[in-house]
Amino acid sequence: MKEKYYPPIAGTREFHCPHCNVYAKQFWAYLYCINNHTSRTFVSELSNFQEHLPSEWSVSKCQHCNNIVIWQNNSMIYPKTILVENPNDDLLEEIKKDYIEAANVFHDSPRAAAALLRLALQKLCCQLGEKGENINDDIKNLVKKGLNPLVQKSLDTLRITGNNAVHPGSINIEENPEIVLKLFELLNFIADKLLTEPKVISNFYDKLPEDSLKAIKKRDN
Repeated sequence: MKEKYYPPIAGTREFHCPHCNVYAKQFWAYLYCINNHTSRTFVSELSNFQEHLPSEWSVSKCQHCNNIVIWQNNSMIYPKTILVENPNDDLLEEIKKDYIEAANVFHDSPRAAAALLRLALQKLCCQLGEKGENINDDIKNLVKKGLNPLVQKSLDTLRITGNNAVHPGSINIEENPEIVLKLFELLNFIADKLLTEPKVISNFYDKLPEDSLKAIKKRDN
C-alpha cells in the first residue's frame, strides 16, 4: 500500500521532511541573528546586527536528518523543493510540464499552482477526446459516456478550486494551501482512472488467445 504523504505545512508537528523525505517529528523555533566571530565571512567584514527577527520568521528542524527548513509566515523559504508525487506517466508531456511548474511555484503562490493545475485539467480533457474549450461541458460529455461518478467528483473539484484561484469565490486558497496539494493528487487520480487503468486492462485483454477473442466478439454480437 502506498504510504500517505504529509507535506511540510507551517506549524505542524510532523510532516515529510523536504530534505530526507522521511515522515518525522519537527522541532520549531524563532530566528535570532547573532554575530558569529568564530569564522571569517563577508558578514563579519560588514556592518552587522544582533536581534530577534519578527515572529513571522521561524525555523523547523527534522528529528530524523537534523536539517532545517526556514519559514516566513506560512511559506517555506528554504529549501525550494517539489513536494508532490511525480505526474502520471501517461499524461501528455505538455500536461506534465504544467504539473511540474505548478509544483515549483506552490510555496510562492498556491493560487498560481491551482490555476496551472486547472490548465492541466483543460489539456487533459483534450487528451480524453473532448474539445477543451469549456471544462464543464467536457465533464458533462464524459458523464454521458459513462464516466465513473468518483472521477466526475474529482474533475469538478479540480475545476471549481482552480476557478476560485483566479476568480473571487468561497474557497480561500491562500489561507488553506493544503487544498492545492490535494489537487495534485486528484489530477493523478483522474489520469490513473481514465488513462493508465484502461491501458493496462487493454494490454492484458489483447494478449488473450485469438480463439477466445473471436468467441467474445461473437458473444457480444
